[in-house]
Amino acid sequence: MEWFVNLFSKNRKNKDILYREFNFSFCLKLFTLMVLAGIFFDNPANSINFSVYPLEEAVRLNLRPPVIILSGMILGPIWGSVTGGFIDIFSFFIWHSDMDYMVIFTLLSMLRGFIAGYIFNYFYTNFNIKSVLKSIAIPHIMISALIIPIVLNYKYQVNFISNVVVRLLIHFFTIPLFTLIFYYILKSLKKSKDLKSLHEKLKSMLKIDDLTGLSNRRHFMDFLNKMFSLSKRHDHSLTLLMADLDNFKNINDNYGHHKGDEFLKAVGEILKRKTRNEDLAARIGGDEFMILLPETNINEAINIADRIKRCVANIDILSDNISNTISIGAAELNRDDDVESFLKRADDSLYKAKENGRDRVETFNIDYIQGSKELELS
Repeated sequence: MEWFVNLFSKNRKNKDILYREFNFSFCLKLFTLMVLAGIFFDNPANSINFSVYPLEEAVRLNLRPPVIILSGMILGPIWGSVTGGFIDIFSFFIWHSDMDYMVIFTLLSMLRGFIAGYIFNYFYTNFNIKSVLKSIAIPHIMISALIIPIVLNYKYQVNFISNVVVRLLIHFFTIPLFTLIFYYILKSLKKSKDLKSLHEKLKSMLKIDDLTGLSNRRHFMDFLNKMFSLSKRHDHSLTLLMADLDNFKNINDNYGHHKGDEFLKAVGEILKRKTRNEDLAARIGGDEFMILLPETNINEAINIADRIKRCVANIDILSDNISNTISIGAAELNRDDDVESFLKRADDSLYKAKENGRDRVETFNIDYIQGSKELELS
């Protein structure tokens, strides 16, 4: 049962050619393209009839079976079998309606796509010439050179031995040819996947701080500007935490920069754990961090900051009795803020935490400052 369920999942062993998400919409588009191609190639005008002397049997060669096999290899066994069934049914009513319809041939077409898809995607773990060859050869020989001659012999009394010999002779030449063609088609898909992976990696490098795995300054500022505009427009709360490790220079001086890096990584992991998916934590530089908390008021932000502070104090990377402390300043967006003033109030809050003894969370009371200025003017 588990084997059957896995066929419907995306957990293929061979993921070398999955250059994008193979969701239902994308698979349906490729399926439609493959069905149209298979029907086109099943046109008797696009087929070649082989007659091998002195054998009496002739075999019609077209590209419908390879299209079904390729569908299974790219889309997987389930989509491959469905493609084979649709191609066979529609091709019959378009090109061969003067003949007797046999369900067995539709089932064999479906089996062809299923076997090819299963071998390539679940038997092999990577894309190479061997996986392509076997994915083509096994269903081709099993169905075209063995099962179909049995059916033809039973139904139409076609000589079984001579029919098998003719088909094997044709496959001797066509399977290597199809293998090379399919190999380069699939190789182009793999290159697309590699390029996409490289592109995603480069995009990630532009956003992520290598040491901590948090966002970098540039990405954080882009996110801050975006959330600032949204919060202003919809009158939503937005709070900024600005944090700085206390006496971090002493850690580097006493334990070495490698210990300092370990400590920064540990802080990065704490910030990831203690923030929500909609929040963004960043390393701004050195031992300075910022956390943006959308839909969060100042009281909620202080609770988050306190949890972060306690977790930092429990980091056990350093020995002796060295205390691991962090100072955090918090500022909530108000209607008169612009981005610069918002950042400035968070920075002033952090400075206040440092001035008041470190290892604490502070906010900057804007009302108090405005009141002081009014007194000075009077």
